[in-house]
Amino acid sequence: MKRTILVTLTALILVLLPFLVGTAISKHSPYIEINSFKTYVIIWAVITIAIASIVVVLLKYYSHSFGGLSVGGTSLFLLLCPIYGIIGLAVGPDVSLKMLQHPEREHLRYIFLFVAAILFGIFFLFLLKNDSSKIRKTTRWIITVVFILAFAEFIWEFTHHYLYPEALKEWINQGKNAEDFGKYYDNGTIINIGVFGRLIQFSLIIWLSWHLYKFRQIKIWSPIITIILSLVGIVSATVIFVTQMNIPKGFEILFLFFIPGIPFLLLYWLGVAILTRYEKSEIAA
Repeated sequence: MKRTILVTLTALILVLLPFLVGTAISKHSPYIEINSFKTYVIIWAVITIAIASIVVVLLKYYSHSFGGLSVGGTSLFLLLCPIYGIIGLAVGPDVSLKMLQHPEREHLRYIFLFVAAILFGIFFLFLLKNDSSKIRKTTRWIITVVFILAFAEFIWEFTHHYLYPEALKEWINQGKNAEDFGKYYDNGTIINIGVFGRLIQFSLIIWLSWHLYKFRQIKIWSPIITIILSLVGIVSATVIFVTQMNIPKGFEILFLFFIPGIPFLLLYWLGVAILTRYEKSEIAA
């Protein structure tokens, strides 16, 4: 009983950890003019190194307790670092002309997302190679294709938004109206690509959540949370496709599920679920 309570509390704290750490460092956000961009990066790097070191030590001495997906679960768990880095920025992307005064802020946001995409890729490569994942050959091919599409959309999207300041500067240098740039750069085609990406990414998370639970790699709380939120994400993408970002009043919360950080948050929670199972999984045949 004591062990169950301890594991439950640990999982709860880890689920909330990105928000706790992100909130704690948000007072150093480079979006606050008096703060130094360099200081924020250093703070993030120090905390990240500390977290990574603790995880490495735990895996070194207790790897037998975490089951067959401990390494893959660790890559998902380390999504914590780019996630709290983004939360710590405290504000959304700045798409005004002020962006050109500090383009490094927006670059940093998407560097964090690039790091998250790489960790996601590492996990899936490990999952597909690991016998304990118990993925059938036909399913393996299908999931591989879905993963490649999801990963490619992430990389394309992050590159597109990373280059936003440079594209805006070029637009202005051509003598064009800055107010028209947003509709040009993030036009209907770009929105639809994002919609396709979210549909693929959330569908992949749903499959992954169910698969890990089916083969006893995670506890039931994880798929309940991730599947419900992924379904909301699919609804969000569908509404955005139909309305082309003109979401009806009262449903603005759906925008939240369209931002690229949400799939990574759900994947992080899957990593927490894998690593807090604290026992070697008995995989069903």
